[in-house]
Order: sequence, then structure tokens, then C-alpha cells
Amino acid sequence: MLKGERIKLAPLKREYIEKFLEWLNDPEITQFLIRYRPLTRDMEEEWFDNLKTEENTIIFSILLTENNTKEKLIGNCGLQDINWKDRTAVCGVFIGDKENQGKGYGTEVLRLLVKYGFNTLNLNRIELEVDDFNIRAIKCYNKVGFVEEGRKRQAVFKNGQYHDVIFMSILVKEWKI
Repeated sequence: MLKGERIKLAPLKREYIEKFLEWLNDPEITQFLIRYRPLTRDMEEEWFDNLKTEENTIIFSILLTENNTKEKLIGNCGLQDINWKDRTAVCGVFIGDKENQGKGYGTEVLRLLVKYGFNTLNLNRIELEVDDFNIRAIKCYNKVGFVEEGRKRQAVFKNGQYHDVIFMSILVKEWKI
């Protein structure tokens, strides 16, 4: 378990599947994700079950702990496609709870996730992709220290138009410990 000021990253629980389904079937949420097709309970349970044997993926639930109130699930995050030889990973953060978006939790989560990747997993590079219209996420990534490496022009079709996909990364030597 990883603890921040207002949130903690904890293992996933099967009981969270219902909330994930709610969020991942909401177009307001999925417009910012790679996912675009509806999910069924069976699909989400299969994903959850497969994580047990996945050696190159580490997923955490994001729990709000602010004000010493009961913990509240607000999303998930993780490091995926971990390449143990080259010490790289792809990260992702997903705040599905709409009332807790835009409050800086994503930045806190990303800082904890990057610190875990560099200091615990001994990664050298953490990367991600983001759509050009996801301004809030881009600002978050910049705050944490990610830099733009390039973009694929008009690579995704969302909300009725084509958008660029921006590639960003952070190296351990750039990380502010």
C-alpha cells in the first residue's frame, strides 16, 4: 500500500468491479481512455482474474482518505507493459468518480506511482500516451515532470473529430525525489 496526503494506492478488490463498470460504461469518462466499447460484468471479472498471473502489470485502486473519513474508491492506476530488462513501463491514472475530478488527486496519484516505479521497481523510464484534448491530464503530467517526446497526428477519432496522440515520458534522472 502506498500512502499520500489525501489518497492511498491499495490492491484491487473484486467488490470494486461494480463501480469500475459504472465508470467504464460512462461516455463522459471513456472519452479520455483508450476504451470505447461497453464492458460487461463478465469482461471486467475476466480482466480482474487475469491480473493474478500478469507479471508485467501492477494495478492499484485509488482510495480517498482525506479528512480521516471512511475510505472511498475514486479510481485506479497502474504500471503496465513493464519491461524488466530495459526497465521501462507504461503508466495510467483513471479518476472515475466525477465529483473528485479536477481536485489534484490525479497529480498526487501519479507522483506516488512514479516514485514506486523508480524507487521500488528500479525502473529507468515511465511513459504514457494522452489525447491532445485532455488538457487537464496533460497539465497533471507536466506538473509531475513528464515531457512531450512526440505525437501521432490525427491518430484517434473521438467526439466526432480526429485528434493527435501525445507521447510523454519521465526518466529516473529527471525525477525529483
